[in-house]
Amino acid sequence: MNDSLSNSINHGLTNSQDHRRFIYIGSLIGSLFLMLFTLIDTLVFELYINSIAEGVASIILLTIHSIEAKKPIQPWLAFVGVSTVVIVFMIGIFTNNAEDGISIWLAIMPFICFMFLGEKLGLITSIMFNALFIAALVYFCTMHPHKGFNFLGVITSAGALGCSTVLAWVYADNRTKLIALLSKQARTDTLTSLLNRRGLMSYFDLFIHLYKKNGQDLSVLIIDLDNFKRINDNFGHDIGDEFIISCANLIKAELGETDIAARLGGEEYIVLMPDTDLKKAENYAKKVKNAIENLTVNSADNSQVKVTASIGITCATKECSSFQVLYKAADEALYQAKHNGRNCIIVNA
Repeated sequence: MNDSLSNSINHGLTNSQDHRRFIYIGSLIGSLFLMLFTLIDTLVFELYINSIAEGVASIILLTIHSIEAKKPIQPWLAFVGVSTVVIVFMIGIFTNNAEDGISIWLAIMPFICFMFLGEKLGLITSIMFNALFIAALVYFCTMHPHKGFNFLGVITSAGALGCSTVLAWVYADNRTKLIALLSKQARTDTLTSLLNRRGLMSYFDLFIHLYKKNGQDLSVLIIDLDNFKRINDNFGHDIGDEFIISCANLIKAELGETDIAARLGGEEYIVLMPDTDLKKAENYAKKVKNAIENLTVNSADNSQVKVTASIGITCATKECSSFQVLYKAADEALYQAKHNGRNCIIVNA
């Protein structure tokens, strides 16, 4: 279906709460550390330029922390936070002598980039700041040799920053993949690989937002296998599971590009069809019902086992736009389909 809907779905599901926690906690910790160093550099070492830079950076990070507490910050603001910390590092390094050892702080710079900016933007930013720092080192070696910087230090620093960047990137990449895997497992039904209720709700929130914002239709279908308990009792749960998996595959096979199917438990499935009116939803339901009716599974004694499905359909309206209300409306239609003899479709408009 339309590209904007697909983009909205992908954006909603990749907005990591875990990454938000990193920014929220990291900006607070960074702000507190910079406040501490502001006091130390002012009262103990009398490094006033350093303390001013640290104080300003502390305020910026605290502002980012406050914004993140209310809503996700934009990438540019996270970039500002990282840039602020890097500038503080560089001011501390180049306003003092090499022997003071302040340059050791740059080892954590790549990790800060990845923590605040994510894998892709973090890598780009880290490489950019690495190059900037090495260029600054070369400049001070050439133009201000009295600072104690030398070309051996340039090579050593370049190697250390390169290693830190690679380690940070490997960690961020593995972490991203692990989070994606855990997120998928948390949102997926293990038997059918359809979404579970948690996964379904993440999509529903996006779909209902698009309905309210753009007036796009949202049809909801509940599909329930008829007399399924009898199949489990007579032929065993292995045959029952085979039916559940096969029916899930038939439901998936007829889905549109942005349609979503989930298994809520037992033999009940639910389908969300954004940008789809009741007529199109009913046509989809007919295809699924017929496909399930034609499905055959061989039992242990080679007898052919068949099943049918009843389907209830509803569509979002101004008065009916919450999941609970839509589910209830579709469930009432499903109940009527069962009451009418099963293996049929009822629309609750």
